[in-house]
Amino acid sequence: MVKWGAEDQQRRPKNLVPQELLQRLQPRRNDIGLVYFSAHLMTLLATGALVYQAQGTGWWYLAIFLHGVVIVHLFAPFHEATHKTAFASQKLNTLIAGFSGLMIIIPPQYFTMEHAAHHTYTQHPEKDPESIPMSGYFWGYLYYASAIPYFQGVIKNLSRLPLGKFSSSELAFIPERHRETVVRETRFMVVFYFGLLVFSVTLQTWEVFWYWLMPRIVAEPLMRLIRISEHASCEWVADFRKNTRTTITLNPVRWLAWNMPFHAEHHAVPNLPFHALPALHLELAPHLEHVDQGYLASHGNLLRKLLHKQFTPKTATST
Repeated sequence: MVKWGAEDQQRRPKNLVPQELLQRLQPRRNDIGLVYFSAHLMTLLATGALVYQAQGTGWWYLAIFLHGVVIVHLFAPFHEATHKTAFASQKLNTLIAGFSGLMIIIPPQYFTMEHAAHHTYTQHPEKDPESIPMSGYFWGYLYYASAIPYFQGVIKNLSRLPLGKFSSSELAFIPERHRETVVRETRFMVVFYFGLLVFSVTLQTWEVFWYWLMPRIVAEPLMRLIRISEHASCEWVADFRKNTRTTITLNPVRWLAWNMPFHAEHHAVPNLPFHALPALHLELAPHLEHVDQGYLASHGNLLRKLLHKQFTPKTATST
């Protein structure tokens, strides 16, 4: 049931977390961000080496997928950098957002505006541009998890935005003063990708395809499943305790995602640095409605609900 108030704004922690704790957790740091990002890049090089070494063997397919998992998780530093919380240095945030955005094919300025609206109107049926209504139905869940609609959106954005064409929903969350920046940004991205194509054709090499594009495509469904888990089947209300899910997962997974499995905590205090989210979780956990023990449990519960909804016959009601 949708329970959004007329004020259309998110409810924040207020008295749930001591202000002195928030002040202690608030400072942003370059060193932690650089450690995380450097480790991410080293992992990317390691999985790329696995792809190279596994050529001609049955392990090659697994290596491609693992490499893709690391690539699609570049969304984590991208997300943090667009929040300006990955580093204390705003130049570093801008640089990492630009690099990561190129790797995962998302324009930083566009995402910044879209994501700001998502945080302001989380689970609002009309104003949240990142909501996934199709995940509330069994076949819609499977379709979204396939990443087909996601890549359709990527292609659509790269073909429309460089021409300055915005949809009515985009005009609602992208202020006029930022639209020219979005246009320039997406034009640069298109030129960059075209340059990669020319490079590959000229040198008759498939490296860009096998070490970037194919792993990116193969692993994207995993990222879609993660994104589904963040809000699917949560209440459509303006309360972070009820509209967002935290997932308790393995440390390597949490590290690769830059602590974003603590998603309700992130929505509680969006400007809190990613490295402070575990500490915030200790304070907020007793107040959260949706805390799942792992992504398998999260999707298992969701699928049971969707299957019941899809295949349970509706009983006729007497009038």
